[in-house]
Amino acid sequence: MPGEGGSEPGRFVVDESSFDFRGLTEERLTDLLDEFTDELTDLVRTHRVTVSPWWSEAECAPGTELHDVLYEGGTPRAGRDARLRMVRTMDRCPKWDTETAGLPDEVELAEEGPVLALSVGFAWLHATRGHHIGCLVFPTAGRVGWQSVVVGGTATSPGIGKDVFFLTGASSLTDFWRDLFSRENVAEQSFVERAREAFPDLVFADSLTFRRFDGTYGEMRDWVVRVLSVVHDHFIDALAKHAGIPADVKAELGHHGLNLSPESPNTRAKAKIMKQREVVHGGEKYLCEWHAKKDRHRNRVHFSLPEQRLDGRVLIGIFVDHLDT
Repeated sequence: MPGEGGSEPGRFVVDESSFDFRGLTEERLTDLLDEFTDELTDLVRTHRVTVSPWWSEAECAPGTELHDVLYEGGTPRAGRDARLRMVRTMDRCPKWDTETAGLPDEVELAEEGPVLALSVGFAWLHATRGHHIGCLVFPTAGRVGWQSVVVGGTATSPGIGKDVFFLTGASSLTDFWRDLFSRENVAEQSFVERAREAFPDLVFADSLTFRRFDGTYGEMRDWVVRVLSVVHDHFIDALAKHAGIPADVKAELGHHGLNLSPESPNTRAKAKIMKQREVVHGGEKYLCEWHAKKDRHRNRVHFSLPEQRLDGRVLIGIFVDHLDT
C-alpha cells in the first residue's frame, strides 16, 4: 500500500509495537481491547490518527501476530465483540505514507533495546524534521510522555536520538500540545490556534495580540503558556474551593509560582478605568479583571471568571503592558 494516506503526516499514529498480549487472560485482554478502542475512538473524533499499513502483522505474543488474534480469534484469546470493534476502528484509520524517504524499520527505545516499530520510526523521522507526532499505545505498554527514540546506533556510534511523545488516550493531549510551543518554536501567528488545542477550557478573544506587551513575542511566549496552564488547570477549582474569596483564590494559585489576582477595590471603584478591562467577544461584553502579572509594573494577561455564556469556560481577553489603575 505505498503512498496511501498522502504526504500530510498528521499529528498522531497508533504504535502497533505496543500491543503486548503475553500473559493476559481472556477477560483481561478483552477489557484492554475495549479500553484501547474507547481511547482511539475518542481521539479520532477530533484528530487525524494514522496507522501503519502493516499494523496487523505486528507480533503481540511469541510467534503470534495481531491479525491472528483479532481477525482469526487465535491465542491469546479475547472476546469476539471487543476484537471486531477494535478491528473496525483501526481499519477506518488512514494509513501513513510508506514512501516517506528515510523511514527506519527498527528503533531503540529506552530499556527495551532495538525493536521493530514502524510507526514509532515514522514519528521519529518527522521529529528530526521539527514536526512532532504522538504515538497512541496499548494500555499496558508502559510508554508514557516524552521518551528518547534512537535510530542508527552501532557499537561505535550512538545513533540519532529524538524525543517522541507516547500517550494512552486523550487525557494526555494537553501536555503534548503545550510542550510543542517550545519544542517546535511555535510562531506568533500560530499561537492562538495551537492554544485552542492546548487549553480547551479557555476561550481566546479575537483581539488578543502580543504586540501590546512590553517585550517581544519570543520573550513573552513561554511565560504566557505558563499562565494559561495555571488558569486552565486550577482557576475554576480554586474558585470553588475558596467560595470565590479573592485573597484565598490568589493564595491557592500562588502555589503554582505565578501572581494571579483580581483588580484592587480602589481600581474597581473607578468605572472609567474598569471599562478598560471589558472585552467584546462574539458581540458580547466580558469583564476581564482577573490578571496574571509578569513583573510588578508591566505585562499582564487579563481573563474573566467562568462564564455561562461560554459554557463555563474562561475568556482570555487581554495581553497588555499595563492598564490604568
